[in-house]
Amino acid sequence: MSSAVSSRRKKIQKSTATEVKNVENLGLHDRLEEHHLLKIYHAFIERDPPVLDRKQLEKVLHDIAKITYEENEFEILFVRINIKRDGLVTWDEFISHLILGFQEKEVSIEFQSLEPPIFRPPRLLRSNHRHPVNRITFCPTLKLDGSYSYADGSYLTCSKDGVINYWSLDMQLDRTVQSTCPELKVQQTWVLDLICLPDVSVVCTSSSERDLRFYDTSARKFELRIMISSLEDAVCCMHYEFSQDVNEESKLILGDMGGNVRVLMFSPVGRGPFKSQPGIPLLHVRYEPVGKGLVSGFRVVEFKSLHTDWVRQVSYYKSLHCFVSCAACSKAAVIMKDITESKGTYLYKIPKGAWCFEISEKSHVIATGGPDCLVRVWNPFVPNKPNAIFLGHHAGIVAIVLQDSGKKLFSLAKDKCIKVWDVIAQTCLQTYTSLPPELGEYTDFTILYNPDNRQLLLGSVMIVVLHLCPKQSGEHTDGNTHSLGVSVVLYNPLFKVVLTCGLDSFIIVWDPWNGRRMSVVKEAHTRLLHGEQIPVEITAATFDPGNQLLLTGAGDGSLKMWNFNTGTCLRNMSIEPGCEITSVVWIQGRILAIGWNRHITEFADSGGAAGPGGAFAKPWDTRHTEDVLCAAARIPQTLATSTYNGELVLWRLETGQPYKRYNVANPTGRIRIQHKIEKDEKPRPHSRPTGPAAGRASRSGSIFGRKMSVTTKSPVSTAATTPTSQISSSPQARARRISIVHVPETCVPLRGLAVHSMLFLSSRKMRPATATLLVAVENGSIQVWSHHPAGGFITSFSAIHTAGDYVISMATDRDNEYLFTGTTAGYIKTWLMKGFYPFEQEHVCMPKYRLIFPFMWKDLIEGRAKRANRNQPKPVLLSSHKAHMMPVSGLSYINEAKILISCSADCSARMWTLGGRYLGTLGTFKPWIPIKIDTPPGEGHEYKTPPDIFRMASSTTFKVYMGGKYERRLTKKQEQQAEQEMTKTDLSKGSVYGKRLEAPVLGNYYKLPERTTGRHDFTLDTSFAYIPVYQHLIMPAPCEMPRPQTPEAVAALRYKKEKLIAQRASRGSLRSAYSVYSSKVKY
Repeated sequence: MSSAVSSRRKKIQKSTATEVKNVENLGLHDRLEEHHLLKIYHAFIERDPPVLDRKQLEKVLHDIAKITYEENEFEILFVRINIKRDGLVTWDEFISHLILGFQEKEVSIEFQSLEPPIFRPPRLLRSNHRHPVNRITFCPTLKLDGSYSYADGSYLTCSKDGVINYWSLDMQLDRTVQSTCPELKVQQTWVLDLICLPDVSVVCTSSSERDLRFYDTSARKFELRIMISSLEDAVCCMHYEFSQDVNEESKLILGDMGGNVRVLMFSPVGRGPFKSQPGIPLLHVRYEPVGKGLVSGFRVVEFKSLHTDWVRQVSYYKSLHCFVSCAACSKAAVIMKDITESKGTYLYKIPKGAWCFEISEKSHVIATGGPDCLVRVWNPFVPNKPNAIFLGHHAGIVAIVLQDSGKKLFSLAKDKCIKVWDVIAQTCLQTYTSLPPELGEYTDFTILYNPDNRQLLLGSVMIVVLHLCPKQSGEHTDGNTHSLGVSVVLYNPLFKVVLTCGLDSFIIVWDPWNGRRMSVVKEAHTRLLHGEQIPVEITAATFDPGNQLLLTGAGDGSLKMWNFNTGTCLRNMSIEPGCEITSVVWIQGRILAIGWNRHITEFADSGGAAGPGGAFAKPWDTRHTEDVLCAAARIPQTLATSTYNGELVLWRLETGQPYKRYNVANPTGRIRIQHKIEKDEKPRPHSRPTGPAAGRASRSGSIFGRKMSVTTKSPVSTAATTPTSQISSSPQARARRISIVHVPETCVPLRGLAVHSMLFLSSRKMRPATATLLVAVENGSIQVWSHHPAGGFITSFSAIHTAGDYVISMATDRDNEYLFTGTTAGYIKTWLMKGFYPFEQEHVCMPKYRLIFPFMWKDLIEGRAKRANRNQPKPVLLSSHKAHMMPVSGLSYINEAKILISCSADCSARMWTLGGRYLGTLGTFKPWIPIKIDTPPGEGHEYKTPPDIFRMASSTTFKVYMGGKYERRLTKKQEQQAEQEMTKTDLSKGSVYGKRLEAPVLGNYYKLPERTTGRHDFTLDTSFAYIPVYQHLIMPAPCEMPRPQTPEAVAALRYKKEKLIAQRASRGSLRSAYSVYSSKVKY
């Protein structure tokens, strides 16, 4: 009894602890009720002024709602609420925080697509027709059960001259056939429509001669089987409907020029009336006997004069057993009618009629479009008034596509403008006007939508393939983080969130522990072009020293300060227009922006004056001759900047003056800095074409022919090679240098080595022989420097293992124990920096790192990464693996959880363990495995492998992904042998031989059998239906052995022997006969 009570008490305590933990994990917006908010509001307005500081707000929450937080948790909460950062919270700030909390909780916001519905460029194909395409249809391949899929079949395109082209699903031309009228010998008729009848292997065409032609397409034929002529009006649109049940009639719905609708029905059993009959190659009949039912196999139901204009489109509403037709007439724009006429008629009136419609049977929605430029969404059972009307087109709507069970609508107008609508929210998501002009300006076009691959085919003079909201396959990708390349990834240790910025001008805040997208800022940077706001790519970002605000820099030279918790922009700044910002640094009270303007621009973070005379921005001296690509800061001592041609300048943060200058192509040669400005030279105005392409292109031709405002002299060291940009232009100076070749001034020399990334090891002390600055050079090496005034270049090491690769991003941990590098080939490498050129030697325990990094385990055959660093003892390469398909543009490390976050130009940001195991992609559509906050993932975590890397990863990468554990896979030959050795014996009844093993089992001990002599009596177990004696023996199939030829001598001897035996047999038979005869005579 006592044990039961104690167990029940433990369960209650456990459940109570779980409930308390769940309540603690809830946000403030989830823990406050309506009456709590009223009391808190009165607590604000009762004070003068109506603000609360940190302690007062904590007391109000405890007294009113009984909400308590730990000290550090409430500190973070107060920082989130206090947007103005003045230590006082207003009611507006408090309620805004609650509203944002509810927005972050919405699932629709979390899974909202970052890409526009149509984001891929269109694919343009030649139609292989002499005339514009007037119909595109799909011919599926039926399965045995009568079902079909849009993933298996072919496309058919038709032009008015009757030429029909067969296309594969990847739009490769298969064959060409032609539909012609056998009765016309001189001039052919126009083919108006084309439809496929896949269950009977027939293609039907309608023409202006008021006939229907049915072609037999079985066995890749195209033979005219049946021709129905002399219809009352020419058929201009058709629709075919069939069922998996062969006993149910198939329906061919016809709409003609007279506004009539006819339904031609037949049985598909044995191909019905289209079955080939001997002696009748072509069945040519008039429509009149077919309509009266005099032709066997066909049954016709007519609905005359439904519309006053020609029928534009017909379809079939399968769930209601009704056909739907539309025309450009106001009284009967759209009609839905039962074929059996047992139900009523639904009539949809539209003032100018309808040109097209689309049906979604799952959601029971009908969308119509017409010449009035309006899209109407109807409830099919309420024809009096549409549920929604979408306006925005400037031309008549000719085609409509419904997607996701009617939740998304695509409307195509006559001016080739596509608009995408959210049917539920009744908003326009996108206006797409980038269809190629090769479609033709005044020609009509037709469309076909494939719901399987979500491709829209538009046919006219040419064929255009357009992707409408394409789905991502889990076999090929884990999803994308941004719609374009990700340029920056940052981890905020205060709020414990990850922030990514991309070339799509998006700023996204992520919860890395649950893989959830918390908030999105779209079009963070924009520029005005021809009256339209164009998003500008974000190229640099950083947090403020307190990790509360965000600073972003864009490709047009603009800077913005953000409160990323609320998504509000607090301040706008800008350097010279058209100059891309490559790096930003935020120190206490100052903001430094570095970019293509070749100097550093300083701003005050408070918004006040930064330069003399109340100037808004303060430019530092221009010490570079090329565009600055990267910068790194060690607060509060040094700022390092480097350029496209390899210039490296070290600046003092306190004074803003340079104290060292080098060129990475000749790191041992220091360039003397002259602080005198010559009077006869004027500052060179900066003029550069706007845009990234123009800026990059101007680099190659901007080295010679420039006079810099700051004079520089030749290096101090005579052994050093002067950079090309420092060569004097005088002929005497050129003559004194033997290595200079006299070339024309218009020739452009080869540029130096570009520097793409720099990193300070901030935990190390500044000493001349201590490595404190790492510089990634374009030749694939990383140079090691000391930023001490008496220091300089120390050494360099190779950081790549493939030709042409180089490092473009670097990161390190808090203690500078590890160095993480990302390359242009998509590789991430981890290096051991402990004991690498420190001031004092440190003890390094290598067995510890071998337990963390499976890459270091011994391989039977070493991979390229190990072979490339075989002769490089330091720094030690701890790990190397393929992380992205495109260059790794950024890295960030979470110290507490020991997680590395990488971003790439392949639109993804991924999370990795310290050892290199894959955790997931931020923004994935797959289920996310939660990670405990500030806790490194253990062995029990379910690790994955990126699908895109899985297809082409090396053995070294797989070794890192699997944690050093390989999954053995059998070859095809071994799998076939294993299948042959498998038995079909029911093991539930006994073992392989019908009897289970008895003790003693071999393995515990072995007992020798008794030696016996004589014959052994075997007893077979007959409990089975068969005796499994030979079923485990692999024996060859029996075959007849060829008999060898008998030698001649043996054959002659055998013949004599057989002849002698025959003679003896004959003598014995005579004797026996004589004895019988003699006995009869005696008696």
